[in-house]
Amino acid sequence: MTTFQECLQPEGPRAILLSVKPRFAELILSGAKKVEFRRTWAAKPVGLAVIYSSSPVQRIVGIVGINGTFVASPSKVWTKCLPLGPGLQRKELMEYFAGKDEAYGVLLGEVTLPPKPVPPKSLFKSFRPPQSYRYLSTTELRRVGKQFGLIEEAR
Repeated sequence: MTTFQECLQPEGPRAILLSVKPRFAELILSGAKKVEFRRTWAAKPVGLAVIYSSSPVQRIVGIVGINGTFVASPSKVWTKCLPLGPGLQRKELMEYFAGKDEAYGVLLGEVTLPPKPVPPKSLFKSFRPPQSYRYLSTTELRRVGKQFGLIEEAR
């Protein structure tokens, strides 16, 4: 069973919609960035992140597997995740985590690209980009899967 299929199961890991700045989205999709840094993270296990590239792109640009999360102080997260391709400089990361005692390094896995970037309003009613992330319902994940060719249309 693929991670996508697992995320469709009631007891499986969750899928999230993850807002990412375009420069980081490009690095994730190219495979150059294997860790995403976050000030907060999901309480429930996450198996997949649907990547929303924020303004000016404003499109769903990919799906990435989540291979785990490293939680520690910002400096420890940096040290642990540096070999994975952080996609930014230490100074920039420390500014992002200013005032935080705890940081999250989300370990990224396999990337799936759509045939072309997807306008989010074609998938989600009354779309509003999440500030950081939001959980996707099974129905929403199925819609994404159809757009990405991961689910065949019923005949």
